[in-house]
Amino acid sequence: MEENRARFKNIAFQWSDAHRFSPAPRHRRRIILNILKKLDFHSCLDTGCAQPYLLEVLLKEGKLAFGCDISDEVIRANKNTFPGMQFEEVDISKETYPFNKKFDLVISSEVLEHIEDWRSAVKNLIQMSRRYLLITVPTGKVHNMDRLVGHFRHYNYEVLRDEIEKNNFKVVFYKYWGMPFHAIYKYLISFGSYEKAYQGFAAKKYGITQKLISHFLYLLFYFNDIFHSGSQLFILGERMKVDG
Repeated sequence: MEENRARFKNIAFQWSDAHRFSPAPRHRRRIILNILKKLDFHSCLDTGCAQPYLLEVLLKEGKLAFGCDISDEVIRANKNTFPGMQFEEVDISKETYPFNKKFDLVISSEVLEHIEDWRSAVKNLIQMSRRYLLITVPTGKVHNMDRLVGHFRHYNYEVLRDEIEKNNFKVVFYKYWGMPFHAIYKYLISFGSYEKAYQGFAAKKYGITQKLISHFLYLLFYFNDIFHSGSQLFILGERMKVDG
């Protein structure tokens, strides 16, 4: 476990352009922000924040924006680049935010699949939340590309719902997303030279070609909104009120 942790600790540090321009991360941010429009919150923690483009939007909307990540390189870079936010190095499978700080909303987007002890991570996520917990994870088959970037497992709604609801939270919304084009895209990049695809679209700065391809796919992926199915899962939980 420690060997895997060391191997993938700083893997997201090089994904800045992939997180900014790739179609799936852009749509995740769009869908998350649409979900958040219906919630009443002021402070937000993005766990596994990597490059905090989601928090950047929330900060502009007047929210208190906090981020944490297992990567010391990510945290150091974010502190220099985004002075309006607060960042801490945190391994959510083992610990919570320093000084047991709590937030109105805790987000964990594309994090749990990278964590072997994911149940402990869910427990810590819940411990940091005063009211809301929003989780996004991949579902379905773990492809070659997924393993390359450190995925241990994928999830389904029932498994995550049951784990969340063990801890005085109630799932109030969930959504599958990604059919048909995101699912096809995932299959295509996982066959053939998937390592070459990773080097061209994840581990380097984007040139004009990568940006144009990514933008075309981003527009195409809007068709996925028609269907309630796919390889992406969004789950929103809310803390249950204790009588008395």
